[in-house]
Parts: sequence; C-alpha cells; structure tokens
Amino acid sequence: MTKSAADFSDENFNRMKTIEADLVRNLQEVVKDPSTESKLSDAIFTDHQNWLKVIMPNYSTEIHLGIVNGYESDERYQSYYDDKAGKGATKILIKIVKDHLQK
Repeated sequence: MTKSAADFSDENFNRMKTIEADLVRNLQEVVKDPSTESKLSDAIFTDHQNWLKVIMPNYSTEIHLGIVNGYESDERYQSYYDDKAGKGATKILIKIVKDHLQK
C-alpha cells in the first residue's frame, strides 16, 4: 500500500524530496561521466530504495524489482528520470537496481 499525499508528514515529504534530489544528482554524475557508476552505484541504489520505503511501508525487494521492471516498459518513468538527470538516466537506474537486487 502506498501512502497518499495527505498521509505524509512534512518531515516525510521533505525526506522524500531530499532523497530524490540526491538520487538525481548522482544519476546526473553518472550520465555525465559513466566511469563514476561503480563509485556511485551503492548510493544510487540506496537512495532509490529509501525513497520507496518512505512511500511504501510494505517495501520488499520483490516490489522494488517489479517497479524497476515497470520503468523499462513505461515511457513516463523513462522521461521522469531522463528529464531530471539526463538522457539514459533511467536505464542506468534500472541496471544498478537490478545488479544490487540480484547479488
């Protein structure tokens, strides 16, 4: 179950926005310089995971994997991350999450 906007405290909303800003900043770095991916992959994965945990109290790795699988087939998600972090950011995010969840 995901939370509605009314269920968020200001603290949770601000936390979600801070996590997202960190995620986008790290994705931007990898888009600009792909050699930074290995250095930033743990932070990118953790930020995405923590962002989901804020909005999904029932978070699980299965749900996380299902969400990134959805990113591959839904252009809205691809544009969301690509528009914020640069073209190719969504594919980078998907790869990193899948790599971490399959360890």
